[in-house]
Amino acid sequence: MKFYLQIDGKRLLLPVNPSEIKIKKQSNNSSNEVVALGSITQLGSDGLEELSIESFFPKDKNSKFIDSASEFFSPDVFISTLKDAQSKGNRVRLTVTESKINILTTVEAFDHSIKDASGDYYYTLELKQYREFNARYVTTVKKKVSEAKKIPVRPAPVTQTITTGCRVICNGQLHRDSYGSGPGVVEKNAERVVNFIAPGRAFPYHVTLLNGGWRGWVTAGSVRRI
Repeated sequence: MKFYLQIDGKRLLLPVNPSEIKIKKQSNNSSNEVVALGSITQLGSDGLEELSIESFFPKDKNSKFIDSASEFFSPDVFISTLKDAQSKGNRVRLTVTESKINILTTVEAFDHSIKDASGDYYYTLELKQYREFNARYVTTVKKKVSEAKKIPVRPAPVTQTITTGCRVICNGQLHRDSYGSGPGVVEKNAERVVNFIAPGRAFPYHVTLLNGGWRGWVTAGSVRRI
């Protein structure tokens, strides 16, 4: 098993394999309170993997710990390369042979020290998965219209149809379900978001806080779209 770091076009083989590599991944779930129900968990987006490696860079090229297949570099080469990657925001691809680890990352933390007279540098390297993304930019071009040909533009009619995801002003009592069970507090001129619709039910709309926190089910007459 070999550990490779590819940084800014250079591919380095770690001279001494770490005894272990720690991998952590969390989900971006959140907890909220629902009337007459209590705490619930709302599923979030997929989190980024975090990896931690501990090992050392030998000063002596004849060290018995060095991987025989690696080209020897002094500890200063590894240290300066990793510090540059951290300060400049260069991506680091970690590849571990004989495993499924092949991941593009950024350097989140890099600590190193000399522990004894050998001159070896012991280090801890913390990496976080880097996820590629592309932003789209839209340019709006205004069309010039001569005064003689200028046509009044009628404002688009405002739809009052309640749809999932729309914002509403809520005035009414909250309930645990769309059948009207578990009546709770009364909302007064509260700005909310509709996240579920149950057509045909007595309380067809479920509303949440603007940040996604669940509130409860209300009648159709309790909401007005804004």
